[in-house]
Amino acid sequence: MDKPLNCTIKNPVNLTLGDIKVDMLCGCKVVDITFPNIMSPEVGEIRFKNFYVATLTVKAKYRTENTPRHTGDQPKWKTCLKRVKLMPDPHSEAGSHDYISLTSRQFRCELSNITGLRLILHQPSPVWREFKLEELRLFRSAGGPKTSPLPTWLLEEPKAKVQKKTVQGVPDLDGLSANLQQLWALAEEVSTSQTSQSLGRFEVDGCYDINLLAYT
Repeated sequence: MDKPLNCTIKNPVNLTLGDIKVDMLCGCKVVDITFPNIMSPEVGEIRFKNFYVATLTVKAKYRTENTPRHTGDQPKWKTCLKRVKLMPDPHSEAGSHDYISLTSRQFRCELSNITGLRLILHQPSPVWREFKLEELRLFRSAGGPKTSPLPTWLLEEPKAKVQKKTVQGVPDLDGLSANLQQLWALAEEVSTSQTSQSLGRFEVDGCYDINLLAYT
């Protein structure tokens, strides 16, 4: 049985849209993984338990030995997996708690001699308040214990989108879901930033004591 690779998995970071002062969360999170104690990292398998992540994108940063250090050029991210569907329908429970094993057979490129991985989690539905990857582990090869086979909808290639019928007066479901997800996330940000201290009587504009007004 292979042991998981020694790596550092950073906390998820919410992506935002627009100006920093008026930004909104867009239903996307980024998880960065580094390998500080491995000379030549090689990843052959990614295992995790899904928690309401609709699609997953994996990017890798490769070590560039031929690039001169004095140029200051940074290695670019290369997409190894693009929008892999983990839930057939982001608005339903199906696939939301599955154990997933992604191996090198599904990668677009070999994950060898890399300096870091970036996992992009996407959940456009406003139904689920939280989404993440649990029990995330990386392995050098796919020779570990057998896991449950992937569902057919996860292995299928994405087909061309079928044009949906539009009904006059009915909003688009995808657009409505994205807007609700942003409003929900914004409400969460506001609720967490609220203070528990009570405001004084004269600390709010337009708040006056009726007894004092009677003498003026």
